[in-house]
Amino acid sequence: MDKKVKIILSSVFTVLSVIASLLLCAVRVGFVFVDNYVFDGFCYLLWAIFIVNTVVLFFQLRGSILDNRLFKTPVLIINGLILLINIGCIAAFLIIGKDDLMDYFYVSLETLPYLSLFYALLFLTFVLPVAGRVFQRITACVVSAAIVVTVAVVAFPAGGFGFEGSPAVFDDGSAYHVVFATNRESVGYVKLNGESGERVIWDTVAGRKESDRIHSVRVEYDELDNFEYSVGAVRAIEDIAYGGHLGKEITLEVGRFAPCPEDGFEMTCVTDNHSSRPDWSKIGTNADIVAFLGDISSGVYSANSIIDNLIVPAGIVSGGTKPVIYTLGNHDHRGSKVPYMIDALDFDSCYFRKTIGDYVFTVLDSGEDKEDENYEYAGYNAFAPYFEKQMRWAESLEKEDGYNVLITHSPHIFFEPDDKPSPMSDIMRGLGVDFVICGHSHTAKYIGANDSETGIQTYICGGKIDEDHRDIRYTDMTFDNGVINAVSMSTKGEVILEEQIRLEKAN
Repeated sequence: MDKKVKIILSSVFTVLSVIASLLLCAVRVGFVFVDNYVFDGFCYLLWAIFIVNTVVLFFQLRGSILDNRLFKTPVLIINGLILLINIGCIAAFLIIGKDDLMDYFYVSLETLPYLSLFYALLFLTFVLPVAGRVFQRITACVVSAAIVVTVAVVAFPAGGFGFEGSPAVFDDGSAYHVVFATNRESVGYVKLNGESGERVIWDTVAGRKESDRIHSVRVEYDELDNFEYSVGAVRAIEDIAYGGHLGKEITLEVGRFAPCPEDGFEMTCVTDNHSSRPDWSKIGTNADIVAFLGDISSGVYSANSIIDNLIVPAGIVSGGTKPVIYTLGNHDHRGSKVPYMIDALDFDSCYFRKTIGDYVFTVLDSGEDKEDENYEYAGYNAFAPYFEKQMRWAESLEKEDGYNVLITHSPHIFFEPDDKPSPMSDIMRGLGVDFVICGHSHTAKYIGANDSETGIQTYICGGKIDEDHRDIRYTDMTFDNGVINAVSMSTKGEVILEEQIRLEKAN
């Protein structure tokens, strides 16, 4: 084989190995079932082989450039086979999990810079010193330009400073939480125009303004209902112990906030969007209240995931002028940024009760539906005491007169991980609950009381349409004197299910 051909082949395999390693880093979360269930440590072994393969190829490339001393055709063939196998694995997982590609990207962001630096050092140590003078000069120019661009992007980020969509007003049963996001770190506030005049409430922690991209400001019901409000943010540039600097201030006029009517109201239910990107403006056009029923993505890996899949959609669907109820799904409990999300939303609790006229809504966190020791959780889950605390809270509730409705992500909350009935179903029936609004199953379906395993009629409100990443099934429900007219449809206008449900009034 000609030396020039060998050098070209070695160079190509080296570049492909580097790219494949970086891609594997990005999609390694897709290996969870193989890694923890079929072969423990599979993805880490594959990753290690990639890195070793790349190091060998850098040595091969160096030897090829010098005098071909280190170049061995059999080694190159082995490298090529390893590369093809690994690229095949990556392609398979990208095809299977293409809808969750952005989540894979987010989860790898912290690792990619270190891996990139490792390969850059290999290149600068083994290849650049023996390369030709012209190549060295080109590399020096590219590296210098990369440094200048990186500094410029950090100092003057593209896109300026602005809001990520409209705010959403979440109701956690005790107060409103005006939640909004910016594209840069900032300190945020809500400006109220109530009966007593203008008032500004900052997003604070123990009296100190919180610097973040996501802001949640608690506002009492009577301060926001039927009043105009706006949100604002000041960019945080530097925060040090004896000083710091704040930058540009931006504001957004939202409008008059309308509380949900006590009867004759419409609730729009969105569930299991799993990072889908439908035209959110087509959902909730007549809604008086909006319910997001969980599983906003397949895993919570970054602030971007929270903003893109919950805050922005909730803001668009509600317009920032109608209340939003949010209950966590099982996938909303997965990922490294789950604690950050719950802290950022700043709800008083993830389970609560909300009364609207004669309707008593109990909102429960259905959490996960498997044992804490299940391989999918990798040792991070401790739901047993959490569920016990939620159950004790539910037991402490008193039966309220009116129409009692349960809102949760999954009906599995009525069952233990081994599919045995949970005491929660008895507790809910004791509270007079005779209707459950939920998601989880990615379908639109009504289950009558006689067909339900719990004896409580249930409506499953839809979910992401797997064949189309830009479409989702959602449900509009009108509540009128104990009669619910439910219509499930897709954002493309297809009506999937229509059902009339009659509620029993507890007294």
